[in-house]
Amino acid sequence: MAALKPLPSTASWEVKFAALRGAVAPHLKALDGICKGAAAAGAVRYIGIDTSAAPSKDAESLCTVCELLGLPHFGAAGTLGAAQFLTRLFKSFGKAQGGELDLIGFSGFMLACLEDAGLAKSAAAGQFNITALNAYSAVCGIGLDTVPVPGDTPVSKLEALMSDTGAMAFRLSKPLTVRLFPCPGLKAGEMTRFTSSDLCNCAVFEVP
Repeated sequence: MAALKPLPSTASWEVKFAALRGAVAPHLKALDGICKGAAAAGAVRYIGIDTSAAPSKDAESLCTVCELLGLPHFGAAGTLGAAQFLTRLFKSFGKAQGGELDLIGFSGFMLACLEDAGLAKSAAAGQFNITALNAYSAVCGIGLDTVPVPGDTPVSKLEALMSDTGAMAFRLSKPLTVRLFPCPGLKAGEMTRFTSSDLCNCAVFEVP
């Protein structure tokens, strides 16, 4: 994919939407074609594609995309709007929204703190907390995902956090996950020390 370039600050949200959609569409079409070809050859059963921009420590952070949309940083005022905008973008490729693809899975903006270096950097800078992260999930494709928390967090607090996420999922009729990483020996604000090739390191979140 070509390098991301900022649009003029005066560009409308619909202009931004069209620009991003035009950049993403060819890649999704190519992937869809490959999968349909494999299905036609009898290799797999293909029922659709998840258009989410799956985070990776080795890929461009979606925080960068948020900044290119005009945010000073992820977690600033306007983050909820940007999250909703990006989820609308990913869902626009589905047939239900007038697109050409059969969508499955979350097909939305994904906030995985231990898989996105930009999110991890913003967390270390204290630019958002776990409560804000849960609020953003209301308009995203996923709930709390790969979120490190202190290893001694009381079970009652974890249950309450899951209850909050479950309440949103029920009220909004959408799937929201809770995948927390309790980190033994670490307190809120300290950095994780993972050596996995799939995980970046992130500040541990306080569970209020």
